[in-house]
Amino acid sequence: MSDKLDHLFAALRREPDAELPGLEGHVWTRIDAWRQGRRASAALVPLRAASIVAALGVGVLGGSLAAGAAARTPPEISAFSVDAHLAPSTLLGRR
Repeated sequence: MSDKLDHLFAALRREPDAELPGLEGHVWTRIDAWRQGRRASAALVPLRAASIVAALGVGVLGGSLAAGAAARTPPEISAFSVDAHLAPSTLLGRR
């Protein structure tokens, strides 16, 4: 068992005798409150699903736009790149 449960049992042992006649009513009241909370969260499932679909759509759209923009930019000219058209070794090799 977890330590938290052990601490709760120890605290319960230190308490004076509990009032058992009203305990069942308190338990059922908490269960009903929990059930109503679950019903309220179940009503929001379509909204959650729609927000997930919207987030995925925005991510895919943004990613495709970023990939398209990256593909359209001209390649950087570097002396050590494989595609360096103005490198001396490339210019001398064409003769």
